[in-house]
Amino acid sequence: MARQVRSEVTRRKILDAAIDVFGEVGYAAAGWNAIVERTGMTKGALYHHFDAKEPLASAIIDEGAETLLVAFRHACGPGSPGFENMIHGTFAVLNVLSTDRVAAAAEQLAAALGGFNDSSSLFYTNWVVEMTAEAQRAIAEGDLREDLDPEAVSRSVVGTMFGARLLANAISRRDVNQDPPIDLTTRLSQLWELLLPGIASEGSLSYLRQFLAREVLRHARPDAARTGTDAAPDGE
Repeated sequence: MARQVRSEVTRRKILDAAIDVFGEVGYAAAGWNAIVERTGMTKGALYHHFDAKEPLASAIIDEGAETLLVAFRHACGPGSPGFENMIHGTFAVLNVLSTDRVAAAAEQLAAALGGFNDSSSLFYTNWVVEMTAEAQRAIAEGDLREDLDPEAVSRSVVGTMFGARLLANAISRRDVNQDPPIDLTTRLSQLWELLLPGIASEGSLSYLRQFLAREVLRHARPDAARTGTDAAPDGE
């Protein structure tokens, strides 16, 4: 048992070091030697756990993806309407991405390795599966338009959410000069405001907009909640 505990501690040390290096220079520029040096271990000791950079990145993606899926599932109460779960679940995931370094690293690595790595593909595929289940419920409950394909809706939601975050990360340095800066809660709110008119049933659109507004207030920064920047970004 003691050997197993030491092995897990060592593996955790390697993952944490890799997350630091990947975060500093990106996956492509991260050198194997730099990761080894950051761990303070010998190459032989590291090879016992990972024999190359990609398996190491895959392990980070797998761990972070599981954390995000668990957060989404916990947010999706079985007694709550499916469409509410879709909205609430994305805000719950955003919160984890903002507070959990492994989940945030998994998101970045999945984007960097997209199309070339099985763990990266599953990162997004599993999201679509989870969201599709809620979309199917939302159609049955009359909140999501019945003429829409639930999987197509789910791909749009997941793709737009992670795509918007990728764009936000890419231009974040430009946004720091904005007064006030638009935070990620506001960006997610804007995303849903654009999606709702196209996918919500006519009878449910008004209620879902109210639900979205309450969700934004629940996750808003204290200063944003006082000034109303989350409800009306850029003074609109």
